[in-house]
Amino acid sequence: MILYGGGDHALGLWEIIQLLGLPFEGFFDDGSPPFALPEDFYLGPYDPTLKPESPLLIAITDNTIRRNLSLRVKHPIAPPLIHPHAYVSASASVGKGSVILPGAVVHSRARIGIHVIINSGVVVEHFVQVGNYTHLSSRSVAGCRSEIGESCFIGTGSIVAPHAKVGEGCVIGAGSLVLREMPPFTKAWGVPARPQSELFKE
Repeated sequence: MILYGGGDHALGLWEIIQLLGLPFEGFFDDGSPPFALPEDFYLGPYDPTLKPESPLLIAITDNTIRRNLSLRVKHPIAPPLIHPHAYVSASASVGKGSVILPGAVVHSRARIGIHVIINSGVVVEHFVQVGNYTHLSSRSVAGCRSEIGESCFIGTGSIVAPHAKVGEGCVIGAGSLVLREMPPFTKAWGVPARPQSELFKE
């Protein structure tokens, strides 16, 4: 497996790869050192001709960058990377390129899209739908049958109540409570969460 990104998030994913005993072939990073990963593994900026058959995982937390890179890379995208101390129901589905970090719980019939980050201690309840490229930050909760759209960011400790809906591209501030429906491309926070501004849809 190859990681795209050498920062703090990549370090956590590399440690999961080691715990699972998966082969690791290095990491691409278009930036400059120092990196969080050992530089012995640095393969240089992204090169589609280098180890082209190896599965690649995009190890970048920014949703927009992760989405853009996923449309650019030529390597096969790795299957989901799931920490051994996370729980994922056998009836849940998790898309390729997604990661589930320690202590996370993904319950029955949940649907997780591609290139999603389910961070440490997150709870995704029964029948929840999480869109592509979304990031659920540490200790956030998605209540039963809630829906979270594509490219959303759900802040640390936030709760999306059962049956609530978060539209595409929303940013929900840390510690917030989404009770009903949040329009697409909205930045919101508070208990209950209230829209504070509309994000640029581009």
